Amino acid sequence: MIGLIDVNIQYGDNVERVTLPFYRSSGTNNGKMRGLWYPIVGIKTHDGPFTEFTNFINAALTATTGYAKEGWLAKSLFFQDNYVPKTRVRGFSNGKHYDALFETGKILRYLYENGSYYDMYYLTPQVLNEIISSNEIYPGNTHTQRRNFDKLIYDIVKGL
Repeated sequence: MIGLIDVNIQYGDNVERVTLPFYRSSGTNNGKMRGLWYPIVGIKTHDGPFTEFTNFINAALTATTGYAKEGWLAKSLFFQDNYVPKTRVRGFSNGKHYDALFETGKILRYLYENGSYYDMYYLTPQVLNEIISSNEIYPGNTHTQRRNFDKLIYDIVKGL
């Protein structure tokens, strides 16, 4: 199960509304918790090198993963830290966004388990990637969805 959620992210003195993609874990590997929702960068739309995301995200995924097959959930950037304190669950980064991403994952689990969500039958991998890399400026925002999402991923990759 894949989902999108709009969250507020603090960037300096500014708060921006950003759409984030998450997936519901089956809990099958890497110590993931069954039913918990984990953040992803997007979904691979073809076999081979990364070209379907922004230049920065493509470069970061290439550095951490190399290449992937169509349908792969691009989540490696959230698991890249070599050292994660035992008090933290892997898969939510290890920087300043950890608590908010982890809390969002728990909220999504609660909402899903209680049927409080909307089905997005049209949400294909291409549509999901287009939404999170959109050049739309959401009401009240200063920057585009694309820039805000890239900034979040930059913070995560750099360990900020």
